[in-house]
Amino acid sequence: MGHVNNKAYLAFLEESRIDFHQKVFGLTDMMKFSMVVAKIEINYMRPVLYGDNLFAYSKLNKLGNTSFEIYTCFVIKKNEDEYIKVSEANVVLVNIDTKTGKSVAINEAEKEKLLLYK
Repeated sequence: MGHVNNKAYLAFLEESRIDFHQKVFGLTDMMKFSMVVAKIEINYMRPVLYGDNLFAYSKLNKLGNTSFEIYTCFVIKKNEDEYIKVSEANVVLVNIDTKTGKSVAINEAEKEKLLLYK
Protein backbone atom coordinates (compact mmCIF):
# COMPACT_ATOMS: atom_id res chain seq x y z
CA MET A 1 0.00 0.00 0.00
CA GLY A 2 3.05 2.27 -0.17
CA HIS A 3 3.40 2.88 3.56
CA VAL A 4 5.66 1.50 6.27
CA ASN A 5 4.12 -1.57 7.92
CA ASN A 6 3.11 -1.21 11.56
CA LYS A 7 5.50 -3.97 12.68
CA ALA A 8 8.44 -1.81 11.52
CA TYR A 9 7.70 0.50 14.44
CA LEU A 10 8.90 -2.20 16.85
CA ALA A 11 12.32 -2.08 15.18
CA PHE A 12 12.24 1.74 15.20
CA LEU A 13 11.37 1.68 18.92
CA GLU A 14 14.19 -0.76 19.65
CA GLU A 15 16.73 1.51 17.95
CA SER A 16 15.30 4.53 19.76
CA ARG A 17 15.45 2.69 23.12
CA ILE A 18 19.08 1.69 22.56
CA ASP A 19 19.96 5.31 21.81
CA PHE A 20 18.00 6.48 24.89
CA HIS A 21 19.76 3.96 27.17
CA GLN A 22 23.17 4.89 25.80
CA LYS A 23 22.49 8.58 26.46
CA VAL A 24 20.98 8.08 29.91
CA PHE A 25 23.27 5.37 31.28
CA GLY A 26 26.34 5.78 29.06
CA LEU A 27 26.09 2.14 28.03
CA THR A 28 28.55 0.79 25.52
CA ASP A 29 27.76 -2.89 26.14
CA MET A 30 24.03 -3.62 25.92
CA MET A 31 24.70 -7.15 27.20
CA LYS A 32 25.19 -5.60 30.66
CA PHE A 33 21.75 -3.98 30.53
CA SER A 34 19.32 -5.59 33.00
CA MET A 35 15.98 -4.08 31.97
CA VAL A 36 13.40 -5.91 29.88
CA VAL A 37 10.35 -4.72 27.96
CA ALA A 38 7.11 -5.44 29.82
CA LYS A 39 4.65 -3.51 27.62
CA ILE A 40 4.55 -1.62 24.33
CA GLU A 41 1.68 0.58 23.24
CA ILE A 42 1.75 2.32 19.85
CA ASN A 43 -0.76 4.85 18.51
CA TYR A 44 -0.70 5.56 14.79
CA MET A 45 -1.89 8.97 13.55
CA ARG A 46 -0.72 9.06 9.93
CA PRO A 47 1.01 6.64 7.59
CA VAL A 48 4.73 6.90 6.97
CA LEU A 49 5.51 6.54 3.29
CA TYR A 50 8.68 5.01 1.91
CA GLY A 51 11.16 7.81 1.45
CA ASP A 52 9.83 9.93 4.35
CA ASN A 53 12.43 11.25 6.79
CA LEU A 54 11.35 9.72 10.11
CA PHE A 55 12.64 11.00 13.46
CA ALA A 56 12.08 9.63 16.96
CA TYR A 57 12.17 11.73 20.12
CA SER A 58 12.12 9.95 23.47
CA LYS A 59 11.79 10.99 27.09
CA LEU A 60 11.07 9.50 30.47
CA ASN A 61 7.32 9.42 31.02
CA LYS A 62 6.98 7.62 34.38
CA LEU A 63 9.40 6.29 36.98
CA GLY A 64 8.48 3.60 39.48
CA ASN A 65 10.40 1.51 41.97
CA THR A 66 11.27 -1.38 39.63
CA SER A 67 10.10 -0.01 36.28
CA PHE A 68 9.95 3.07 34.10
CA GLU A 69 8.11 4.17 30.98
CA ILE A 70 9.62 5.84 27.93
CA TYR A 71 7.43 7.99 25.69
CA THR A 72 8.52 8.21 22.05
CA CYS A 73 7.08 10.59 19.47
CA PHE A 74 7.66 9.79 15.80
CA VAL A 75 7.59 12.67 13.33
CA ILE A 76 8.31 13.06 9.66
CA LYS A 77 10.12 16.08 8.30
CA LYS A 78 8.20 17.59 5.41
CA ASN A 79 10.48 20.57 4.84
CA GLU A 80 12.97 22.74 6.76
CA ASP A 81 10.34 24.07 9.19
CA GLU A 82 7.53 21.50 9.07
CA TYR A 83 7.37 18.34 11.14
CA ILE A 84 4.27 16.14 11.32
CA LYS A 85 3.56 13.77 14.21
CA VAL A 86 2.80 10.35 12.76
CA SER A 87 2.89 8.06 15.79
CA GLU A 88 3.60 7.87 19.49
CA ALA A 89 4.51 5.00 21.75
CA ASN A 90 4.90 4.14 25.41
CA VAL A 91 7.28 1.39 26.42
CA VAL A 92 7.44 0.03 29.98
CA LEU A 93 10.74 -1.51 31.05
CA VAL A 94 11.32 -3.53 34.20
CA ASN A 95 14.65 -3.81 36.01
CA ILE A 96 15.44 -7.47 36.66
CA ASP A 97 17.99 -9.58 38.44
CA THR A 98 19.58 -11.42 35.51
CA LYS A 99 20.23 -14.52 37.64
CA THR A 100 16.69 -14.96 39.01
CA GLY A 101 14.67 -13.15 36.34
CA LYS A 102 12.72 -11.36 39.08
CA SER A 103 12.12 -7.63 39.22
CA VAL A 104 14.39 -5.58 41.46
CA ALA A 105 14.48 -1.94 42.51
CA ILE A 106 16.13 0.60 40.24
CA ASN A 107 19.04 2.05 42.20
CA GLU A 108 19.05 5.73 43.16
CA ALA A 109 21.93 6.62 40.80
CA GLU A 110 20.01 5.20 37.83
CA LYS A 111 16.83 7.00 38.93
CA GLU A 112 18.71 10.30 39.05
CA LYS A 113 20.04 9.71 35.53
CA LEU A 114 16.58 8.85 34.23
CA LEU A 115 15.00 11.93 35.80
CA LEU A 116 17.30 14.13 33.72
CA TYR A 117 15.32 12.96 30.65
CA LYS A 118 11.79 13.64 31.93
